[in-house]
Amino acid sequence: MNPKVSIIIPAYNTNKYIARAIGSALGQTEQNIEVIVVDDASTDTTVEVVRSFTDKRLKLLVNEHNRGPSYSRNRAIKEAKGEWIALLDSDDWYKPKRLETLLQVADKQNADIIADNIYLVEDGAESPCNTIFTEEGIYIDQPQKIDPVYFVDFNLSITKPLIKLNFLVQHGFEYNESLRYEEDFVLFLLCLLRGACFIIVPEPYYFYRKRDGSLVTEHLEFYEQAYKNNLYFLQQDFIRKHSKLTHSLSRRVVKINQNRVFYRVRQLSKKGEFSTALTEVMENPIFFSSVWTRLPGILKYYTQISHKEIKKWGQKLRQCI
Repeated sequence: MNPKVSIIIPAYNTNKYIARAIGSALGQTEQNIEVIVVDDASTDTTVEVVRSFTDKRLKLLVNEHNRGPSYSRNRAIKEAKGEWIALLDSDDWYKPKRLETLLQVADKQNADIIADNIYLVEDGAESPCNTIFTEEGIYIDQPQKIDPVYFVDFNLSITKPLIKLNFLVQHGFEYNESLRYEEDFVLFLLCLLRGACFIIVPEPYYFYRKRDGSLVTEHLEFYEQAYKNNLYFLQQDFIRKHSKLTHSLSRRVVKINQNRVFYRVRQLSKKGEFSTALTEVMENPIFFSSVWTRLPGILKYYTQISHKEIKKWGQKLRQCI
């Protein structure tokens, strides 16, 4: 008998975390599952950790070369035999009743896609610090069907939904392998525009690990990609027919561009290219809006700097003068 759910875990150099992800998948109260791990040519012991599991429901695929998460997910989807595809990142984990609960709601609501709230957990911590819905200002107390406008306005591409495999197959949808970032946003929005019934539930059953150490260049690459993706959608005739969606995407472009300019200036400053950074600021006054929104975090950072570090900076400044 085919499994009810195929849980897809793309992995790259996450040997410290992936055992927990796999354990949470195999430990679901919904037992009729398969777990497909796609290792994206890891250089650590991720593959060895996966192979240490003996559960027959677990399948490992190994890419010969690093191809990115979109390729890995597409490869797993082509191998999947479940009625549903469930997404799980290799450094995250599920609550034990996640699949059982979401499937029950999906059946009642006749959903094609269903997502829950997400716990945010600082790396190294066990207790959540917040939830995605709280951060995005989503306040619901029962399952709710969303449309493309709601999806864009509340940034629901950050959820990790279950998707009916047959819906993807019927419409020929898969992840865009040319995208390193925002591939979820593109796929989920296309599904909604093709009439997918997308349900969100208020309770969190997914734990997202907030890992430190993201590079400024990665932030910049993300916002550059996101900016291009949203401009692409705004240029399409099938989008222009939806005035409310066009308005939502336009607002999203403004927010993305604020971040894009901020990280561009920050990267130039880190490289010591101050004149170029200043030119960027003068040509993009939106930079100041981005700084203003970040001001609480910036002030918090500087108030945490030790007296010794401040003295060291002062010495460097006097040398420059």
